[in-house]
Amino acid sequence: MEILTDRLRLRKWTNRDKPAFAAIQADPRVMEYFPATLTRKESDAVVERFKKHHKEHGFGYFAAERRTDKQLLGFIGLSRQEYPAFFTPCVDIGWMLHPDVWGQGLAAEGARACLEHAFGALGLDAVRAVTVHRNMPSIRVMHQLGMAYEGAFIHPDFADRHDQQPCLVYVRRAPAEGQP
Repeated sequence: MEILTDRLRLRKWTNRDKPAFAAIQADPRVMEYFPATLTRKESDAVVERFKKHHKEHGFGYFAAERRTDKQLLGFIGLSRQEYPAFFTPCVDIGWMLHPDVWGQGLAAEGARACLEHAFGALGLDAVRAVTVHRNMPSIRVMHQLGMAYEGAFIHPDFADRHDQQPCLVYVRRAPAEGQP
C-alpha cells in the first residue's frame, strides 16, 4: 500500500527507515510541539508501533519519502486515536517532517492525498487533526486542508507540559456525494 503525490511517496515503514527517522525525532525543532525529543531506541519503538498499526488497521502514519531521491522526510498519514477526549475514538491525520523541507507545502500535499484515501478507499465520515495551541504551522496546514476548528482539550500525553496545553482539535468531514 502506498500513496503517490507529485513529490512524495507515502509508504509502509521498513527497518532501513529507523536511523533517518531517529535523527528527525532527535531534532528539538521538530519536537517542539511534541512531548519530548526521542532517543534512537524510543524512535525505533515508534516505527514499530507505526508498522503494527498498519498491519492491524490497513492504514497508518506512512513513511514520507521524496520521490526524486527516495530520502525519508518524516511521516504523513492516518491513525486511530483512543485516548480520553471528547472526540475519541477517531481517526486522526498527522505529519512530522524534517526542517529542511518545511515551508515547501509537502505536509499539505501528502495530507490531502491521505484525506482522499480516508474518504474514498477507507470510507471514513470524518478525520480529525490535533495540535498544541502554539503550533501555528500545523494549524495553517489544517486550514489549507479545509479542516474546521472543533474545540480545545487537555491532552493526556502532555500532562506534564503545561506550556503545550490546551491542545486543539480540527475536523474535516467527508464531502457529500458529488462534492470535491
